[in-house]
Amino acid sequence: MPMMNRRDLLKLTLAGAFGSVAAAKHRRLLPAVRSGTTLPATYVIDYGRNHLSDPQFIARLAEAPPNLLHLGHDCPFTAHWGPRAIPLPVPDISQYRLLTPSETSARSLAIKTMVRELHGTGVQIIFPYINSQQMGGDIEKRLGFWEFYDHWDEYLSFGLPPRPSADPAEWLQRDPAGRILFNNPAAYPGYAPQFFYSPCPNNAYWRTWLRFVVVSIAQAGFDGVFVDDNIIHCYCRYCRESFRHYLRSRYTPRELRSGFGTSEADKIELCSPADKTAWAKAQPAFIEYLISRYGRGELEKRFQIADLTTPSNLDRVGYNFLERPAREFIASLEQKYSPEERRRQFGTADLSRLGIERPEDRLRWFETQRFWAWSIGDLLVDLRRAVTPYRQGFVFVPNWGSMQTVGGVEGRRIQGKNVAEWARGSDYMMFEEDYRHGIPGRAAAGGFTVHDIQYKFALANGVRPVVLFGGPRSRANVELAHAEAAAGGGGCFVENSSQFGDVRRLYRRFYETHPDLFTGYQSIAQVALAFFYNQTHMENPDHLRQIYSLNSALASGHVLFDFLTEETLHLVPGYRLFILPSVAYLSRAQERAIQQWMDRGGQLIVPGDHPTFYEEAKPRPGPAFGSAPADVSALRSPQFQWTGREGLPGLRGYAYGKQEGRHARVTIHLLNYDLDATHEPEPVHDLPVSVALPAAFQHATLGKLSAFAPDSSEVLELHGEVRDGRLSFELPELRVYRLVEALMTAK
Repeated sequence: MPMMNRRDLLKLTLAGAFGSVAAAKHRRLLPAVRSGTTLPATYVIDYGRNHLSDPQFIARLAEAPPNLLHLGHDCPFTAHWGPRAIPLPVPDISQYRLLTPSETSARSLAIKTMVRELHGTGVQIIFPYINSQQMGGDIEKRLGFWEFYDHWDEYLSFGLPPRPSADPAEWLQRDPAGRILFNNPAAYPGYAPQFFYSPCPNNAYWRTWLRFVVVSIAQAGFDGVFVDDNIIHCYCRYCRESFRHYLRSRYTPRELRSGFGTSEADKIELCSPADKTAWAKAQPAFIEYLISRYGRGELEKRFQIADLTTPSNLDRVGYNFLERPAREFIASLEQKYSPEERRRQFGTADLSRLGIERPEDRLRWFETQRFWAWSIGDLLVDLRRAVTPYRQGFVFVPNWGSMQTVGGVEGRRIQGKNVAEWARGSDYMMFEEDYRHGIPGRAAAGGFTVHDIQYKFALANGVRPVVLFGGPRSRANVELAHAEAAAGGGGCFVENSSQFGDVRRLYRRFYETHPDLFTGYQSIAQVALAFFYNQTHMENPDHLRQIYSLNSALASGHVLFDFLTEETLHLVPGYRLFILPSVAYLSRAQERAIQQWMDRGGQLIVPGDHPTFYEEAKPRPGPAFGSAPADVSALRSPQFQWTGREGLPGLRGYAYGKQEGRHARVTIHLLNYDLDATHEPEPVHDLPVSVALPAAFQHATLGKLSAFAPDSSEVLELHGEVRDGRLSFELPELRVYRLVEALMTAK
C-alpha cells in the first residue's frame, strides 16, 4: 500500500575547524569540538495501518532494507489513546476500540514477532510513533484516553504503575488563566467525534504514563522511539514549579538579582504578559476582529464550537491557529490608535514590546521560551533514564519541525523548540519540511531547494539530523537527497515513498563499504557564521533573516563555512573569519572571546546591527565591535571559495578532515543541484577544485587522491597538488554527487 506521511497519521490519531595547537610530537590539527561527522544512514518512514495483517510488508522491506525504519502506532500501548489497534478502514475514531487485556497480550506478541522478522531483513533500528503532547478522547463522555483511565487497573499485569490519583484532565497544559490549553484545534480532523487535548510534558502523571509506554516499546523489541509534536505553551503548576528549578540550575543568586531584580527564584514567574497570543485572547476586541476577518459563523463551523462569545470556546480554536490572527490583530491596533492612545489603553506605545519593555521582563520572556524547550529536552532525558535498564542504546528521534524558512523557525521558537536544549536527550532529530515542494534540486520559483541549514545546524549542536520532505521526484532527485545526508556530516534523508528503493540500496552499501570516508571528521572551513538561536527568544528576528540570506549567498558563492552557536563560540580561534550578523544581545564573556580572537589576527564582519545589549537585555554603553566592517563581498575570493568556476550557483561543496598521527585524510563532497523531477542533471565537466588546508598540512606531501561515487564500484584516481597551503585538483565530471578523498603526510 502507499506510504502515508505524518499528517495522515495524525488524522488517524561544529562544526569546528582545523587549528594549529602544538602537541608533543606533531602539530595538532583539530580542537576539541562538540561533535564530529558520523556515518550517514538510510531511513524509511511507513505509517501503514495494517502491518501486522499485511503478509507482503516484510517482503517489501527486504528488497531494500533501510538502516532505520520508522513505523506508526505499531506498539502495545499508544501514548495518546492507550491499548488500541487501528482497524482498517477507520471511518471515524469511534471505531478505534479499546483492546481487552487478552487482546493486548496477543497484539504485543504479534508486534514482537514482526519486529524480529524485520530485523531479519537487515533493518538495524526500528521504532514506532508516540506523541508527547497528544491525548485523544472526551472528558465529559469519558471516551478515548478517559475510557482507558477508567479501566486502568485491568492492565496492571502489563507493568502499568498504579493508577494516578489525578484525572487525565489534570494532566493537560494550561493557559495563564488556568484554563485548558489546546495547542491544536480541539475538533482536530480524524479525532471526531472525540477531541484533541495537549498534555503537559512537565506533568508528573503524564510523564509516568509516557515512561511506561516507552518501556513497553522496548520490551516489544524495538530499538527506539519517534517522539512527535513536542509543543508546549504551558503555565500549569508543574511548569511554574519546574521553571524555578530551571532558573536555579542556570543562575547564581547574584546573577538572578542582576538579571531579574531578585535573588529568589521562587519569586520569578513565567512571563505570560509577553505571550502575544494569550494577550490577544484576553482582549474583547479580538473576537470582533476574528469575525471580521473570517466571517460570522465560519470559525464556529470549522472548529465545531457554538460561538466565540466565551473564553472556553475561543480556547478550543487552538493556540497554534490563533498565533497568526493574534499577530495581525496587534498590527491592526498599531494602525488604529495613536502612540498616546496605545499607551493609555495597553500600557505601551509599541505593541511589539508587550510585556518586555523592561530588561528584566525581556529576560524573563527569553527564559520562559527557553524553559519550554528545556522541558522537552528534560522529558527526553527522563524517558531515556526510564528505558535504559530494559534496553541499552535505545534511540530517541524527536520531531523539531521545519527549519527551511525563517517563518518556520520564528513560528516554533515559542512552541518549546530549541535544538541545543533538545540535543541532550536526542540521538537523531527530525526536521519536517515541505511535503509538496521539498525535494532538493531546482525550485519552481527559481533558485534551488537545499537542506544545508538543517544539516549544518544539527551538526553544530551535536545531534544527527533526519530531514523529511515530499514533492515530485525523479531518480536523480532521490540520489541528491541521499547525497545531502552524506555531505552534511552524517544524517538521514527520510524516504516516505516506496519509489527508488534501488537508490537506497546503493547508498547504504556505499556508506557501509566506506565508513572511513564518513566518520570522525571535522570541517576544515576557514569561515564561521554565527547562528545564535537564542536571539530569536530575545525577539530579535533580524539575526535569523540575515543568517538565511547569508547562508544562501555563501553556499551558492562556493564559500566553505560552518555555523557557530552560543555553545560552540569557543571554537572561533580555528577560523580566519567570523560573521556576526545582527546579534543584538551578546554577553561580556562572548565579547571577550571574540575580541581576543581578533587581537590574534581574526577578521570579524558584522552585517546589520552591532550588539547593543548584554545577554541580560540591559543596554550597552555603546555598540560592540563598532569598527568591524559589514561587507561580506570579500568572501567571494579564491581564499575562501572551493572553486573559481563562475556561473554554477547550483553546486555545493563541503570539506572535512581528520588526523591520524602524521597522516591526514581530507574529504570533499561535491553536489549538483541543477536538476529537477522532469530533467536529468546536466553534468559539470572539468570542474576545478581548490580547498584551503589546515595550518599543519599546508606544506604536506599529497599521496593518493581518489574520487568515489555510490553508483559505481570503480574508484577514479585523480591528479592534484598541495601548493600555497591549498589542495587543488580537477574533477572530470560531476553528475549528482562525488566524494573526493585526499591522503596526505605532514612534513
